[in-house]
Amino acid sequence: MMFRRFVFILVVVFSANWAFAQATQSEPETGDALAEQLRSMQPEESTEITGVLKIRASKRRADIPVLCRVVTNGNSWQVIYETRPTASCGAEKLIVIRSVNQPNKYLYSCAPSPGGILPDPKPLVSSDANIPFAGSDFWLTELGFEFLRWPIQRKLPGEMRIGQPCYVLESINPEAPLVVRVKSWIEKESGGLLIAEAYDRNKKIVKEFSLAGSSFKKVNGRWQLKKMKISSPQTESETVLEFDLPKD
Repeated sequence: MMFRRFVFILVVVFSANWAFAQATQSEPETGDALAEQLRSMQPEESTEITGVLKIRASKRRADIPVLCRVVTNGNSWQVIYETRPTASCGAEKLIVIRSVNQPNKYLYSCAPSPGGILPDPKPLVSSDANIPFAGSDFWLTELGFEFLRWPIQRKLPGEMRIGQPCYVLESINPEAPLVVRVKSWIEKESGGLLIAEAYDRNKKIVKEFSLAGSSFKKVNGRWQLKKMKISSPQTESETVLEFDLPKD
């Protein structure tokens, strides 16, 4: 598997080039330094990809088309996630405005019914963005990598995961409502997130994200991810995001 030519966003993997090389010229000595490097990663070009959110829970089965875009704008950029309506749920739209040294900004909207009109996204403070996107296992704050801005960042000893050398970052926010600690395995050369585990204050795993078992495809000379998975053991639910890649 080749991971070194991409940077993985938690929900979407784009074929754009990302400015991580400069950030990784030196080994980050602390968790704060590593988190800052990851927050400083920004896209060099706008891009988009389509896919399907496949949600599987005890009382719900849903396949929801989704469009994922990155829009660059100088020192800030937008990551946009938009679903199309299905027979059982209305469209949703999330815009995460990110920049290197400023807090994330969240704009979110949800249609009132499958046939309802999607309103313009409205601002949300990060504390109100701990809600599922399109009923999936992904929260809005997870799509914004909010844990990289938490007050406590600890760098743990590096490990090999999925055959790649990784930094291990422990992010802690004692005041968070449910998930108070996130442990991440980050591929050293690309800065790509390979595995993440989210824990509650009772030290129980709330969510698990992993690229293990995911498939890759080479498109126009670049490796792209075909699918990824996140699961919530406590609710026995799982979401797979499968991307629409061009045919050979």
